[in-house]
Amino acid sequence: MTRGTTSKHLPFAGFFFVASIARAVLLSILPLKALTLLGSAQNVSVLFFVVSVCGIGISLGVYSALRHISLYAGFLVSLLVMTVSVLLLSGDDLSGFSIGMVLHIFGITSMEVILNLYVMQQIPRNQLSEFEPWRMVAMVVALSIGPWLGVYLQSTYADWLPFAVAIAGSLVTLIYFRGLGLHHLEIRKTPAGSNLMRNIRRFLEQPRLRLAWVLTLARSGWWQLFIIYTPIYAVHSGLGELWGSAIVSIGSAWTLTVPFWGWVARRYSLRFLMRTGFLMTSLVTTAVFIFAGSPTIAVTLLILAALGATMLDGSGHVLFLRAVRPSERTEMAGVYQTYRDAANLAVPGIFAVLLKFFSLPVVFAGGAVWMMAAAVTSKHIPKRM
Repeated sequence: MTRGTTSKHLPFAGFFFVASIARAVLLSILPLKALTLLGSAQNVSVLFFVVSVCGIGISLGVYSALRHISLYAGFLVSLLVMTVSVLLLSGDDLSGFSIGMVLHIFGITSMEVILNLYVMQQIPRNQLSEFEPWRMVAMVVALSIGPWLGVYLQSTYADWLPFAVAIAGSLVTLIYFRGLGLHHLEIRKTPAGSNLMRNIRRFLEQPRLRLAWVLTLARSGWWQLFIIYTPIYAVHSGLGELWGSAIVSIGSAWTLTVPFWGWVARRYSLRFLMRTGFLMTSLVTTAVFIFAGSPTIAVTLLILAALGATMLDGSGHVLFLRAVRPSERTEMAGVYQTYRDAANLAVPGIFAVLLKFFSLPVVFAGGAVWMMAAAVTSKHIPKRM
């Protein structure tokens, strides 16, 4: 991407900061609030698992909905659902909180599907590998500020304040979206004969799409572990809620280095970057498990492990975006996006079982295992990438 092209697309990349901050302020608050309502890490895992089961079909269903409504209408619906979910999550009723979590997943997932379609339409294919690191920076700068800010506002000022910030963030997202003129764009309509099972089958028939999904699932699963269980670990180890949220923010702040990792991928290959990132994250997360009895050492290692995961963020969604055929972008984007649902489902599901028999540090051992498996799997990334 030339300097002029970069400047042209930077406002679009910046939009992802605004879109992410609305949910970032709640990242650490939600698992901590669930812990308060339910009393144990295992019960929190069960709740997140059940909520994910309810939301597992959302990504697949978004595409079907987009055949009947405009892309802009889908964006508005996602934003509205996010706002309603925040209102429910701000209450102290477990039922309302659980419904709010389901709606929250719906809003986040459908929004990502729709925004990925905008990216594929706005950014030329040969510029994706340079645009994606900037998009990831914009997103995770928000995710690095939000977790600490949300808990700080709640603990220092008022319980409702971070939820109000989240709603305000949704409003600013809409204003920025319209300011970019994205509401004038539309995606290609697909023939009515296209259906969900056919899209899934078509996705599974393409090895490069399967590989992109599996590796993105592993990366997303580790971040899911980090976001949910780091604040809980901080509370259990005596560090406190504010420290837990600060660790999440500091770990996420490594994403400021994403443009550098994007350059590494272009200089040495995407396969080299991803294998290194998976391997580093696995080894350091293993060390977190070993030193879990020493909170100061463990949280330092967690922050270092987040650096390894950030190396993976340097790839963005390039594996998928380079592999998908232009004529199938909409259909395949809906299937690909289920990696988030699968991570939301698998991570708390696995740990709901393990935490019944083992103490909290087992989550770090589990995360290390699947990241090592991903390091091995990444050898299938084409060498030319």
